Amino acid sequence: MTVEWILLLLLVPLIVAPIILLGGFAGCDVVFGLHEIKPRTPTNVKAMGISVSEIKITWVNSQGYPSLFRIYRVTPGTEAVFETEETEYVDNSDLLHNSEYTYEITAAPRENPQEETPPSERASGTTLDFEPAFSATLTGDQANLGGFCIVQRIEPVRLFRSGTKVRLVLQGSTVGNLLIDRVTISHAAASGNAYDSAMDLKEVATGVSIAAGEVKELNIVEFGLDQTIPLLVAFDISTEPGMGNVRHLNPVPGTDASMFFKLATAEAGVQDRLPSAANPGAPPYNPSPSIYLVRRIDVG
Repeated sequence: MTVEWILLLLLVPLIVAPIILLGGFAGCDVVFGLHEIKPRTPTNVKAMGISVSEIKITWVNSQGYPSLFRIYRVTPGTEAVFETEETEYVDNSDLLHNSEYTYEITAAPRENPQEETPPSERASGTTLDFEPAFSATLTGDQANLGGFCIVQRIEPVRLFRSGTKVRLVLQGSTVGNLLIDRVTISHAAASGNAYDSAMDLKEVATGVSIAAGEVKELNIVEFGLDQTIPLLVAFDISTEPGMGNVRHLNPVPGTDASMFFKLATAEAGVQDRLPSAANPGAPPYNPSPSIYLVRRIDVG
């Protein structure tokens, strides 16, 4: 036997022994791949209502490598199980509004889904207390409305309920994009033009971009919607080229709704719209037997 082989036989125990002593058998398993690393129970589980019928559940992957996660809805009478490989999940399966639901999460190797961890700590979330106060199926498209102010008037016969919080759901054109500079909501003024706002005029959003075919939920705002008074939703359409495409329903009975429009006017945030008391000789808005842009109004 050569000197080199003798030295190698003497050195191997000196190298392997410290590894075993420092890492133990578990460390040796990791180094030499003797067993698969098992997932750990997810942590920091949170649940939050994001609509009247949806709860978003999030958690942390404690192991840090891809796993299969099972979300258990454990609320009595509503039990269900969902699976994902992400670290969040939106439960929209038969949830009621303003109701609390509780969840726990397990993890398992993707290669061996039955090898589950113990369940995580539980987290509960409550669906929002919002229900539709108005809805419409918009069926047509109109282009080239850049620079228009549109005031949508909805009559009480089309308003289902009152509320103190409002969420507007808008629908853009199916054939082009839409950019709205400003969106406001108000009740109709008791006197003046049919499209003049009462003093409760409220800004809902600015710079709203809606892609072709998109249905967009705007942020919830505090607004006391009274279903016995006509409601106005006003829009200033951007003058940016190619961004004036809208979705609408036409015709509708005047007892249900009316749309009023005026070119080169930005009066969504103005109560006394043209012709105003200060400028009675100005041309008025043009009427249309239509519903524009407003697909749904939710209240809570």
